[in-house]
Amino acid sequence: MSAPKSIRRTAIQYGAVFSLVYFTLIFFSHTYVIKQLSDESRKQHLNKELENFQAIIEAESPTTDDLSNMINQFEMLLGHAIVIETASGSVLASPNFDQSQLQGAAEKPEGFIHIAQGANTLFGLKRIFSASEKLASISVLETEGALSERPLKAHLTLLGASAVLLAILLALIGTTTHLTLKPISKIKEDLRRLQSGKQSRLNPHVPEEFRPLIRQLNDLLELSNRRLDRHRRLNSDLSHLVKTSISANLAILSDIDTLPPSREDVVFMASNLRELDKSLKYRMSKADISGRQMGRTCMPVEITASVITVMEKIFPDTVFRLHTNLPENFSWPMERQDLSELLGNLLENGGKWCQTTVDVTIARTSSGLSIEVADDGPGISPEAAATVMNRGTRLDETVAGFGLGLSIVSEIVEDNLGQMNMGTSKNGGASIVILLPLPD
Repeated sequence: MSAPKSIRRTAIQYGAVFSLVYFTLIFFSHTYVIKQLSDESRKQHLNKELENFQAIIEAESPTTDDLSNMINQFEMLLGHAIVIETASGSVLASPNFDQSQLQGAAEKPEGFIHIAQGANTLFGLKRIFSASEKLASISVLETEGALSERPLKAHLTLLGASAVLLAILLALIGTTTHLTLKPISKIKEDLRRLQSGKQSRLNPHVPEEFRPLIRQLNDLLELSNRRLDRHRRLNSDLSHLVKTSISANLAILSDIDTLPPSREDVVFMASNLRELDKSLKYRMSKADISGRQMGRTCMPVEITASVITVMEKIFPDTVFRLHTNLPENFSWPMERQDLSELLGNLLENGGKWCQTTVDVTIARTSSGLSIEVADDGPGISPEAAATVMNRGTRLDETVAGFGLGLSIVSEIVEDNLGQMNMGTSKNGGASIVILLPLPD
């Protein structure tokens, strides 16, 4: 697939093609309109000449010879042909015109007539009289060239004016396109400054059409920075933890005088390694948090049901209940691993601290997706809830219970641009509500 062209170049190319089409349409429309105007003008002046000639005939009651002389004078004066049909059936016509064409006028119906023969074309107006009149009909005709110069000049004038207006229109469109695309140049400059490290975010004050794109790019930048900070922190903690644990075990194993190690030393090393294994698993869980990913979706109801199945085996005396009106195949834009980790930690905490029951409620709201996990245990103290909700602050990561699970949940919610609210359930236990917003 070829690379997309420049918007400006594409606009110029399409503008040139459309201008040619537009000019062609103007040409044919002008031709049609001018022809209609020319025909109407001819009808008016021919009708006036016919009425004058008819009035003269009615006033003087000329003989056939007089009519022939009047026809010749009329032709010499105006350059138009006259064709008269008498009541007796004779036809009198201007002598200096093609007689075969003039004879054709006698066969035409009343009204505006058009006689084409060879290179010459006659336009005229014919009026038919009643049977009581001396004349049967009068036709006044003129050649096509009689008024052809005037429509041609008008046609050329209109085409010239249209060309000027088209050039002005293209200039206005070009200026409008330039001004409209000017914000893109600012966005390109922002990206350049972002790549050079001179700024950390894109300017959100952009035209309305670009705001969702800039907002998503800024969200991706923020997510990337959070991941980088988290991995740096986890690597630092992990390095310190492993180094400390290895140093402690090596100190025991390096003491040659006490080899083999005493039972107390073995118990200490085993406990130390268990804590190291536990901490490694916890930190690896944090490292697996992906955050919001474009193009990734998961099915919350299906994942919740799967997690509940696992928790029922871990806590066989606890009842886990799922409440939702969403279908099992309902999808949501979120990394599956993140949602599974989030639900796993929430339900595990609920299973540890509840008396008998943990309720999971999943609902679709106008602003996103709501997930509530409520239990009938002792609940979370306001102090603990306030601490874990603070950005960048976590509960003690070495104590089992709410500390480890909610710390991971908090980071998953944060990386998916959501909110976590803690309170008291209707059974008096803890209620944790996760609100995940719709993607922009």
